[in-house]
Amino acid sequence: MKKILLSILTGLGATAALTTSCRMAPSQQLGDTVEARVFEPMDTAAADRRTQMQDTATVPVKDSLDIFYIGSESNKTTVQLVSYPSRRDTAVYGKGRHIKVSGNADFDHIVRARFWVSPGGDSLVTRLEEVVPTSDQP
Repeated sequence: MKKILLSILTGLGATAALTTSCRMAPSQQLGDTVEARVFEPMDTAAADRRTQMQDTATVPVKDSLDIFYIGSESNKTTVQLVSYPSRRDTAVYGKGRHIKVSGNADFDHIVRARFWVSPGGDSLVTRLEEVVPTSDQP
């Protein structure tokens, strides 16, 4: 009887040990099985932006290489040059020691700039010539 009781208790213990899992094992979160885009509404603002970008093609603007407007941030030591005719790009250059000016080089005047580039790569404006735009329209 003692052997039967001992074998039953051993069998119950073995069954309990084999059927229970480790509590320290990581749990696996499978998450949603359906994609999120099915549940979320479509972003209409992004779709409108995409169609607007396709409708309006960007047109490259051709600026002249050495003709600029004199910008309002120009002072005694620096010259602000704004691209002509688009006025999209701005650059600030230092003035050379002896800058030569022919014509009027005031703010918002159109000038042709000449540069001196040092061996280190720095650029200085050495000459400004006023350019009078010609009008082809009557």
